[in-house]
Amino acid sequence: MTVILRTIISSAFTGLLGLDSVQAGQFLLSRPVVVGILLGWLNGCVLEGARIGILLELLYIDFIPVGGVVPPNGTAAAAAGVLAHSAAGLAPSLAFFIGAAAGRAYSPVEAWLRSARSSWSGRVEEQVRSGDLNLSRWLAAAMLAESSVLAAYCMLCTAVAAGLAAVPGIELISPGTDFAYSLMPWLGLSGLYFRFRTQVYKKG
Repeated sequence: MTVILRTIISSAFTGLLGLDSVQAGQFLLSRPVVVGILLGWLNGCVLEGARIGILLELLYIDFIPVGGVVPPNGTAAAAAGVLAHSAAGLAPSLAFFIGAAAGRAYSPVEAWLRSARSSWSGRVEEQVRSGDLNLSRWLAAAMLAESSVLAAYCMLCTAVAAGLAAVPGIELISPGTDFAYSLMPWLGLSGLYFRFRTQVYKKG
């Protein structure tokens, strides 16, 4: 299987996994750790995929979608990170930070998708008032749009990562990114500690 074909399959698979966050199921299949492991296995780098996914999980677990707030997308982050390493050939440390940036940059895209879906409300309401309760067409359209946009975004991120990998001297920043990458477990665990400590004090 060629790298391009594997990237297309991985991106399409990510689009389907992304539906689990809100649209369908909510079985935690869209969590960064699950996405990282699955895409890592699919692309022959399961250990690095798992590590990227776990670290992103630690960083993103504290983000809660409240009201109109759209948090960074962990699914997009994990997919972009794994593909930046497996398909674009970047070092795992740099691929991780590209994934983290991609997850945050996806927030405006997700907000736009939500806004686009909300514009359907009037037509859905008219359909229900007319006595037609078959909303499968709207549900299918929403799921197709969500998965297609996420898949296309993952392919775009991979293309950007491949372009970055082709920049002469890009490997010179590896010591810095490797050092920062080594600090991520401690940063994630410390954030987790303070979050749990706050919850314990609230219950007390």
